[in-house]
Amino acid sequence: MKTITKPQIAKIHVLLNNKGWLDQKKEIILDASDGRTASSKELTIEEARHLIIMLAEHDPAERLKSLVFSLAYQAGIIYGSSADDKKINAAKLNLFIMERGAVKKELNKMNYTDLVKVHRQFEAIVRSTQKSKNNKEANNVVANLLNELSINSG
Repeated sequence: MKTITKPQIAKIHVLLNNKGWLDQKKEIILDASDGRTASSKELTIEEARHLIIMLAEHDPAERLKSLVFSLAYQAGIIYGSSADDKKINAAKLNLFIMERGAVKKELNKMNYTDLVKVHRQFEAIVRSTQKSKNNKEANNVVANLLNELSINSG
């Protein structure tokens, strides 16, 4: 595994500085390395390449907002795909975040650090929802099997 090059480090710092995100560097590096490191010097060449592309082309905060919306759909917090649904979903998601969010701010008013926290929270919600769904499916299979075998489950 090759480590980051000096020109890549310089490019990352220039891009972060241009966007005014140097104060959020550690969180951005953590995200780029999937939580492995907060230091740009410890990134792999491939992680650095992906980070440079992302910084050059996309605003990571906008990416996290999109991911939070996607996770909210997966968790069943919001649903529907019409233009009206999307407006309602934005309001519904903001209400959910204001009441139960890791950061109690409207999604569009969050900085990158806030969005990382909310993104992690929504990942956990989706995992919990999936686990609950899997448990219900397993319980139904067991109940059906016991019923077929004429065994009381009570």
